[in-house]
Amino acid sequence: MNNFKLVIAAGFACFFAAGTVHADAGDDLSRLMRDYRVSEGKLRPDESSGVYDEKRNADTLRARQRINENTRGKLASIDALILKAQDLLSYEIFGWSLDDEARELSPAIAENFQLLALNQFDGAQIIFPRQMQSRSEHPWTRSKDYDDAIGRMLRFTNGIDAAIGKMREGIKRGIVQPRAIVTRMIAQTEIFANGDPDDGLFMAPLKTMPDPIAGAERARIEGAYREAVEGQLAPAYRRLLDFLKNEYLPHARESIGLSAIPGGKETYLYLVRSETTSDLTPDAIHALGLSDLARIEAAMERVKNEAGFSGSLADFRVFLHNDSRFKFKDKDAMLGEFTRVKNTVDAHLSQLFITKPKSDLVFRFYEPYVAPDRPAAEYTSASADGRRPGIVSLNASDLGARPAYTSEALAIHEGIPGHHMQVAISMENNALPRFRRFGYETAFTEGWALYAETLGSDLGLYTDPYQKFGALSFEAWRSSRLVVDTGIHWLGWTRFQAIAFLQTHAGLSENEASEEVDRYIAIPAQALSYRIGEREILDLRNRAKAALGPKFDIRLFHEAVLKDGAMPLPILDAKINRWIASQKGT
Repeated sequence: MNNFKLVIAAGFACFFAAGTVHADAGDDLSRLMRDYRVSEGKLRPDESSGVYDEKRNADTLRARQRINENTRGKLASIDALILKAQDLLSYEIFGWSLDDEARELSPAIAENFQLLALNQFDGAQIIFPRQMQSRSEHPWTRSKDYDDAIGRMLRFTNGIDAAIGKMREGIKRGIVQPRAIVTRMIAQTEIFANGDPDDGLFMAPLKTMPDPIAGAERARIEGAYREAVEGQLAPAYRRLLDFLKNEYLPHARESIGLSAIPGGKETYLYLVRSETTSDLTPDAIHALGLSDLARIEAAMERVKNEAGFSGSLADFRVFLHNDSRFKFKDKDAMLGEFTRVKNTVDAHLSQLFITKPKSDLVFRFYEPYVAPDRPAAEYTSASADGRRPGIVSLNASDLGARPAYTSEALAIHEGIPGHHMQVAISMENNALPRFRRFGYETAFTEGWALYAETLGSDLGLYTDPYQKFGALSFEAWRSSRLVVDTGIHWLGWTRFQAIAFLQTHAGLSENEASEEVDRYIAIPAQALSYRIGEREILDLRNRAKAALGPKFDIRLFHEAVLKDGAMPLPILDAKINRWIASQKGT
């Protein structure tokens, strides 16, 4: 369930230690990680289809458990004390990931992940078309490009059938998705099951086939590609739709939390630790969210008064939601506003940062078929070679309910200095091992993006009380997540209760709150990582300022946090402590 482990498994083959004091220890580390990647690669199903296939069975689980246990034993035999700084970080990150994976591979937790095979947020039925559309945006110039796409489509159809089989097993065992999640999946699947395949996005590459592919080869590709779409892919979507509507929905549960299914509490405890990379309990996180909200709402009162509004905080939220000044007239107005924020930030960036992204950042809109189930905005990383820019996808669905007064906080979270800066700095640092250049740790990456929102005033933003209130609204939203996610999956909250809480404390519209709650239901504990990660980075900054006094340089602190790639928070904590010690000595 943790994307970071998948990135590590895919990236270790390219790892080479960046110099070691004792070559044997560095070689041992490099060899161990390479062997792990090769062994895991033989067992992991192809993930390009976005779904696990029938290979993820009990035998595979046992084999992965053996690999994990064997690798952890070998890692423990490497003397970390003789590794240089970068190799030590790789050792620590790899070790944390292996321990996390060992918990994930425990039978009860692994089986729950398999039986809940699809959801509306990152299920294969919606991720696969987005992947295909992204690939088709770049010219396909070779026959191989089409043959590879055909292979991906066929693996996807096999994976969908395997997912249906797992979900049927889940019905028998009482481990099924909530009704709200199934309803959203049905709406997504209908788009691809009921439409004309010839007019859909999957056929687009066939209509733009380049002229150099000609004659018999062109005829071969056209026939095979069309058969893959019309004969395999579309029927797979129809089979999935039939299953969801006629078999799965009647058995979908009214409860929404993991704790309502067998083994659910144990699964949630694993996810809380995995996503936050901390030892915080659900009860402690719930209490933290409530205390955060009390502090934030007091700040909101002050900003409301600064705006000259005499009514209550609830009245001020209604005013912001309803007044036309705080709505986007159209998509062009939304795009213009986010571009304005980016340009303002660019002009101030050198005051806070040394290293800046080389790759460009652009804004686009979500595809209509995916927008209703996506957040307000979302970042997709640039390509390593810089040919594809970083992309912030904006959500223009239900445009009248999308607030304009949160644009500054949202833009810097998803773009610069948020996700785009953090991801690009890691990816563009060729001195790092590959698995760390492309690594992803939710608590670090989302924690950094939320921390970036706190820098708005230093970047020429939050100059009017409404955008300032929007930033506080975002802070309240992320703190509300601590309360709502744990409320849903640990304390047994209802969907209505969760939606109402977000409307009251985060100021979200009913549509936004519904989307958010269904996201938390589908991917438990992921939403906890934002505030927990931000809290750690703020604590580290305060610790560094207290220790270094006038020697503290915010630019050097940001460089120290970002330059080594994403990592679990305890490892970041130890790394920054070492950095503080080194700064004291300079």
